[in-house]
Amino acid sequence: TTVKGFLQFFGVKEQYISDKEYMELMISEIDRANTIITDFLSLAKANSENMRSRNLNDVINKVLPMLQADAYNNNKEVIVDLNSLPNISVNENEIKQLILNLVRNGLEATDEQGQVTINTYLDEDKVVLAIKDQGKGIPPEIQEKIGTPFFTTKDSGTGLGLAISMGIAQRHGAVFQF
Repeated sequence: TTVKGFLQFFGVKEQYISDKEYMELMISEIDRANTIITDFLSLAKANSENMRSRNLNDVINKVLPMLQADAYNNNKEVIVDLNSLPNISVNENEIKQLILNLVRNGLEATDEQGQVTINTYLDEDKVVLAIKDQGKGIPPEIQEKIGTPFFTTKDSGTGLGLAISMGIAQRHGAVFQF
């Protein structure tokens, strides 16, 4: 915060105007590092606090407008098929993060005009959240690395999104399958 603040402060000073481009680059790299650190801390933090009885469909509906906007901006679509579910004990913020991570990954893997589907249902007595994209799939040689912190196939990814999502699922006693 201090370094970023000084860069912003110097960036508006007349004597540094010729270095403004470098300062903006440094600020953007600080922001990127901050995102990675925040994700890493989220991965490391086991948060069993704030567990409340919630309906998974209600949690999905809270993040749905944001996901639909992401899809719309990329000429894609998010479809929901939510079936009647009992309430379960969840940390709502963590489940929102899990849904955002998985649907956004699905949107990235899906070509324009494609869809990502969010489906909920009961399988015997278990609540199931299924997210399906229209991507090419995960090559077998990469599957064993999925969820390893800092492993990514994306040019600008941190390799923490799926690791965080898998940790959230584990803390909720859920099984994470792909």
